[in-house]
Amino acid sequence: MQKEKKAVWFGLIVLLVIAGIAGIRAADRQEAAVWADASVVNGETWRASFNAKLAGDAVDRGALTVTDEDGNPAEADMQLSGGRLEVNGLGPGRYILHLSKEAFGKQSHGREETISFTVREDIEPVGSLEELEEHFRLIAERQEREHELYRGEVAVEKSMTSEDRAAGADGGAGHSVTNNQVSGIDEGDIVKTDGDFLYVTSDGTLVKIYDIRNAGKPDHIATLEGEDGFSPLEMYLYGDILAVIGHQYQGAGGKQGGPADIMPVESSAVGVRLYDVRNPADPKLVREAGNEGWHVSSRMSGNILYLISSMTPVYRIMEKEGDVRPYQYDSARSDGAEPMETDSITILPGPAGDSYTIISAIDLAGGADASIKTEGFVGSGGGVYMSQENLYLASSEHQAELFAEDGPDGAKGGSYTKIFKYALDGTDVTYAASGEVPGTPLNQFSMDEHDGHFRIAVTDGNMWDDRQPSESAVYVLDTELNETGSVTGLAKGERIYSARFMGDRAYVVTFRETDPLFAIDLSDPAAPAVLGELKIPGFSNYLHPLGDNHLIGFGQETVTVKGEGPEPQVLTAGMKISLFDVSDMTSPKEVAVEVIGGRGTYSELQYDHKALFEHGELGLYGFPVDLYEGTSENEEVHYSGSGAMIYEITPDKGIRLLKDLISDKGAAQGYPDYEKRILRIVYSGTTVYTVSPGEVAAYSIDGFRPLGTSSE
Repeated sequence: MQKEKKAVWFGLIVLLVIAGIAGIRAADRQEAAVWADASVVNGETWRASFNAKLAGDAVDRGALTVTDEDGNPAEADMQLSGGRLEVNGLGPGRYILHLSKEAFGKQSHGREETISFTVREDIEPVGSLEELEEHFRLIAERQEREHELYRGEVAVEKSMTSEDRAAGADGGAGHSVTNNQVSGIDEGDIVKTDGDFLYVTSDGTLVKIYDIRNAGKPDHIATLEGEDGFSPLEMYLYGDILAVIGHQYQGAGGKQGGPADIMPVESSAVGVRLYDVRNPADPKLVREAGNEGWHVSSRMSGNILYLISSMTPVYRIMEKEGDVRPYQYDSARSDGAEPMETDSITILPGPAGDSYTIISAIDLAGGADASIKTEGFVGSGGGVYMSQENLYLASSEHQAELFAEDGPDGAKGGSYTKIFKYALDGTDVTYAASGEVPGTPLNQFSMDEHDGHFRIAVTDGNMWDDRQPSESAVYVLDTELNETGSVTGLAKGERIYSARFMGDRAYVVTFRETDPLFAIDLSDPAAPAVLGELKIPGFSNYLHPLGDNHLIGFGQETVTVKGEGPEPQVLTAGMKISLFDVSDMTSPKEVAVEVIGGRGTYSELQYDHKALFEHGELGLYGFPVDLYEGTSENEEVHYSGSGAMIYEITPDKGIRLLKDLISDKGAAQGYPDYEKRILRIVYSGTTVYTVSPGEVAAYSIDGFRPLGTSSE
């Protein structure tokens, strides 16, 4: 039986990686690929897109019809445009779109096809398990006919203000906090500190705890070893509670009420373990809970931790075994792992209706008795942005390649992002609204909420496709996620590399050969406008505010060399730090530049904002770095060390290197030593600590003199 499960699971893995969009590809039998909404809310437009041009008279000839689930004709307003179909005027119920062999005219796909969909009365929890199973049964039936599926993904994940900085008035008090996107909203990280103790998680170890009260002499006082298949991802610290989030893999045992038996096939659960660290030298596990699925992201507002995960049920074999509902476990319950109740599950509108987004709200103030409330939403997911009042999930889809009105030579594709908004009230998480925009956001910094409006920066198209060149845009949406204004057509042929929203302003960096920095005025939600643009070599992966009128860009320098063909070739060079003066939005300026190392030089900061060290009062900024030297023209580069760089960056002094904490200089192995690689830099009082998997090293904040090391 176990071998059969593994075989089924392996087959489903292939399906689930590309699931969510209906498709019947035009192949040997000239079949047509279709993308379609699984469900919409009453009053919304239902959409389907095909990779073949629909016959212009398909509706008039009866080649395209809509019936109810009993086969009765339904009154519907159908509009055709090339390979796109929009249907309006349907009331709540289940419907079927019928396509005859003549729907595509001469491009006949050889047989009739049907597409089932639902128009829902409202967004509310499902009424029964049967209703939920019916939803997945319709998806399974559709996928039985599919030959090839297409799917688009989004990586969404940030913006920090001075309120997030934990430095005292004298510039030496306080301690580091995680470089968070939104003031008052904490983000999970692999290192956390309360100024007295340092908590570190890394591969192979659940948590290492260091006493840093004796400045300059970090003392390793406790280790929580990884066990029971639990793989840590990130942590939060709230008072005397350390919350460790990770993946719990099935088949490795576990405590009563744990996740070992919750999956119908080998899979993963997303768990949170709460430790009482009133005595950090002797941490105690007091609570463990989690949900079937995979980690998406998390946030913490005050004492409430929001854990976001995803789960796709094995719905194609639900009649044989298993349950389409996500399983949950909680060590505070005696009944072990159980599926979610249907009154906590809501089916949302949109095409990706085969996966859950699961949001658990955990009141850490309760410690061992923490209140935990979980809601499951079918159809939402992707990137995460959270404000004080709302949580936004962005799910991007790439539509099938479509045929424009002028025929196959005009083929083009497209993408769009569905945005789901949830209202937050303590542990209560309630669906509030949904909307969509063309294109795909880059990460969490592509999203923002300000004065009741949601803003999102996206790129649509392919930067290497001359038929459909990419272009970027910023959209402004109201509280119901309806568009109020937009700036479109930015940097055709390029894509977004970084974005930052700062109140009524937005800054967007695109790149292909040069680095345009766009300064956008968002003060009027109905009429956002580009005020200024700066083009420079290189690009910024991450933009960090420095007051109201300056930005720090961390990214890559580029050089242009002769290519093999007539076009020049653009190559990355060293890591680049730029200081931008944006006091005049109509004329942004790069006022200081620092280039570190040569081609291949890399910092985790370029892809993870949490790797930034900041002491706002002293103007200090630092980050881990792997240093390479050499020329970019002939690829002759060599490893020259790993460690960290500390800079003073201020509007008056520009960018000034304070300390080079690079070790392994001239190392023969040609690559960094993992145990010695610096992962994070933090400070407490007048001491700065570098954190590696194998040690914590202390330095004076004045001059960065070595003070001591705690090694294993």
